[in-house]
Amino acid sequence: MVALLLLLTLTGCWSRYEVQNMNYATAVGIDYIDGQYTLYVQLLDFSTVAKLEGQQKAEQSPVWVGKGEGSSFTEGANDLYSTSQQRLNWGQISAILFSERLMKENKVGEVLELINRYREIRYLPWLFSTREPLEEILLATPFFRLSPKASILLNPEQNFRQHSILAPVRLQQFILDSHEKARTSYIPELSLRKGQWQESNKPKELLRYSGIQVYELDNYYARMDLKDLSGMPWLSTHTIRVPLDLFAEEKLAAVLVAEKPEYDVTPIVKLDKAFFDISVNVKAGINELHTDLTEKEITQMAQEKIEEQIRKTYQTAFKEGIDIYNLGESLYRRHPHQWKHIATGKQQLVLNQDSLRHVKVEVNIVYPGRYKLHEHGESTS
Repeated sequence: MVALLLLLTLTGCWSRYEVQNMNYATAVGIDYIDGQYTLYVQLLDFSTVAKLEGQQKAEQSPVWVGKGEGSSFTEGANDLYSTSQQRLNWGQISAILFSERLMKENKVGEVLELINRYREIRYLPWLFSTREPLEEILLATPFFRLSPKASILLNPEQNFRQHSILAPVRLQQFILDSHEKARTSYIPELSLRKGQWQESNKPKELLRYSGIQVYELDNYYARMDLKDLSGMPWLSTHTIRVPLDLFAEEKLAAVLVAEKPEYDVTPIVKLDKAFFDISVNVKAGINELHTDLTEKEITQMAQEKIEEQIRKTYQTAFKEGIDIYNLGESLYRRHPHQWKHIATGKQQLVLNQDSLRHVKVEVNIVYPGRYKLHEHGESTS
């Protein structure tokens, strides 16, 4: 009798929601039009996400995208609640997507303040931007009828390990970079590429990187296209694997693959002007060789090409007032008083047209492929 009475005092779980009675948001996109926020939410059925071994899915995993509108992010969410049928859970958000229009209106800080205040959304979602309709990005699916969980939007690390052209950014890292002095924060830009792949003779639209949007929490600066960012992988601690095409007389001579480049930046101040010397060490393998070149010639061509890419990206970014390599941060860390003396503008730039002084690149061919390279260019197995 006493034991039964004690059971009545125990708390239960009657107020908890069953997992099957909730809708799970996996990505959210935010737009800003005519003073109103437009909120897009991607929902996935997690029971269809797992792939059974040896079985091919007969149908594409369903992807739902809802649209809510309001004068704030919260009002947009409340608008979605009116038709969500079941409780909407935000704890599984893996990606946040901003429209270019929202960023140009300098509304990112306001949106993130509301998102960070909401306790269900964590600090680890991937952060992206786009110039295309948000719902098209959220509805894009990968190969083999897999869930969007396998796409660049929700899982960008897999693609980056093989093709490290542009490092993905988490929400937490973006906020940290935005608050750091002398550091440039950016948001990767996604777009849809049409016609490159087909599924059973039907064109398939797939996600790809198309550039970056340089942004802080309160200020939009500029957009840079992906073709102008070829120098970024060489000065990034995140780079894993990056291809390098070498040309001779406008013809493809060789294709190299570099892995995990290392670099160092040395800041120098002369006559109240900042200059920077950069050294880059690269280990590379040869994937293709189309002409008779010695290892020394290939190394020299690779070093010149990498330096050219680094300088080109620097000059393109400088014209937009962007410190793309965070060179100013190296001066700020080592000589903060000198940095404070010469930093100007809202971005606190210390750069000038000639700030990038010496770029020393050292390339080591560690894997020549299945053939050995000889001094006079012949190759043998």
